[in-house]
Amino acid sequence: MANLDKIIKEALSDIVALKILYNEPMSRYTSLSAGGKADALIIVENEEQLIEVIKRLRKERIDLLPVGNLTNIIVRDGGYRGAILLMKGFNAIDYSNTPEGAHYIYAQAGAALASVVNRSLAEELTGLEFCAGIPGSVGGAVRMNAGAYGKEMKDVIDSVFLFDAEDGKKELPRQHIAFGYRNSGLPPEAIILAANFSLQKGQCEQIKKAIQEIVQWRKEKHPLEYPNAGSVFKNMPGQPAGKLIEELGMKGMNCGDAQVSLKHANFIVNKGKATASDILKLIALIQTRVKKEKGISLEPEVVIIGED
Repeated sequence: MANLDKIIKEALSDIVALKILYNEPMSRYTSLSAGGKADALIIVENEEQLIEVIKRLRKERIDLLPVGNLTNIIVRDGGYRGAILLMKGFNAIDYSNTPEGAHYIYAQAGAALASVVNRSLAEELTGLEFCAGIPGSVGGAVRMNAGAYGKEMKDVIDSVFLFDAEDGKKELPRQHIAFGYRNSGLPPEAIILAANFSLQKGQCEQIKKAIQEIVQWRKEKHPLEYPNAGSVFKNMPGQPAGKLIEELGMKGMNCGDAQVSLKHANFIVNKGKATASDILKLIALIQTRVKKEKGISLEPEVVIIGED
C-alpha cells in the first residue's frame, strides 16, 4: 500500500491546488457510514483537474473510481486499492433554451440531484420531479439509470458528456446510449463528466407541489433516520424486492448493527457500528433465503467495491 501511495503522490505532485487524503477511511463518506480505507481519496474541483488526474493515474495503471455522494456504494472493510475521485466540487448547473422552445439543464457529474431538481423548479421546468429526495449525484444517477415513480434518467437525458483515454472528451446523444433497467450501458472505463437534461416548461406551483409530495412520501416510507444506501436490490418485473423480503419475514433481521429496515424491507440500515462485512453478510443471507424459498436471484443495486 505504501508503494502505491508513493506512486500516486509522484504522479500528481505538480497539479495545482489538488487535495489528496491518503489511507482515508471511507466510512466517513459513504451514506452507510461503513467501509475500509482508500489508498487515496482525491477531491476534484473542476473538469480540467479531473481529466488531468485520470490521464496520469491511467498512465501509471492505478485503479480509479469517480464518485459523487457515495450514496449507493459499499466499500469492503479491506479498503480500496487505488484512488477514489470525490467529485462533490465538480457541481456546476446551468440553464439554456432555444428559439424553438427547447429547455435544457446542464449539470456536472458531481452535482447533487437535489440541486438539479431545485434549479429546474427555479426555471419552472417539469420532468425531474421524480428525482426529488434521491440523495445521489448526477454522475451516479446517469451511470445506473436511476428512477422512481415510473420514470428513469433515460426519459429526461438529452446527452451525456464523457471522457475516455482513447477519444478524449465527447458528447454522446441520448439515442446512442443503450439504457436498461438500473444500467446506462455506458462503457465502464468511460468517465461521466456531465449531462444535459431536456425538460418542458410547467407551472411553478404544480412542480413545487409534486416535489413536496414525493419528498414527503420518501420520509414516510424510507428509513431516512438511519444511515442507508437506498434500495439494496434491483426489483424484478412485477416482483418488488422489498415485497419478497417482507413476505419471508426478514424485516428486522440483523447482522451486528446492520439491519433490514422495519420501514422498508429493501433497505439495510446501520443502527450504530455496522461494518461493511456486517452489511454484506446480511445481503448474502437475504439472497440465499429468497433464492431457496422463492427461486428468485436478487441482484444488488448497490455497488460493492474493494477488498475483504
